[in-house]
Amino acid sequence: MKIDGDQKELVELFLKQEFLIGKLYKLFAFRYPEYKDFWTEMALEEHLHASWIKRLTERDPTDKFRFSQGELRSGILSSSIESIEGLIRGVKNNKDYPIAQAVSLALHLEKALWEKKVFQCFEGDSDEVRKIMETLNLEQEIHIKKIDKFARPFQKKCREE
Repeated sequence: MKIDGDQKELVELFLKQEFLIGKLYKLFAFRYPEYKDFWTEMALEEHLHASWIKRLTERDPTDKFRFSQGELRSGILSSSIESIEGLIRGVKNNKDYPIAQAVSLALHLEKALWEKKVFQCFEGDSDEVRKIMETLNLEQEIHIKKIDKFARPFQKKCREE
């Protein structure tokens, strides 16, 4: 599927962001072994989202598909990527992130994507494209709910302290 240069840059940045969030979650899985299953699942979901987006861009060039950027701009994504890379460096350098802070960071990252309606920026005319987009939207919503549910006990504990 052929997309123009600006859109291609946005999609590539978006894919990079998804993979970096997955990498951060993998690091959290090692940092917090008692929660390894949760963080591993979240990392796998990030990579799954990225693979679906990649599939959209590799479709038949005759299919109509575009990335409607809405509020999303390459500068915003680049800034987000830099922040995530900084978090990754911090975790790798053993910066102290209590589990409550790690969960809060994850929830903030995911909600920021949702609020920007990133997964609703893909437009297409084929049934397969629409199905992938609907799946992405639904999966992102479920993904956030999982992190939110996981975060609640930590948030409650922080409020009590």
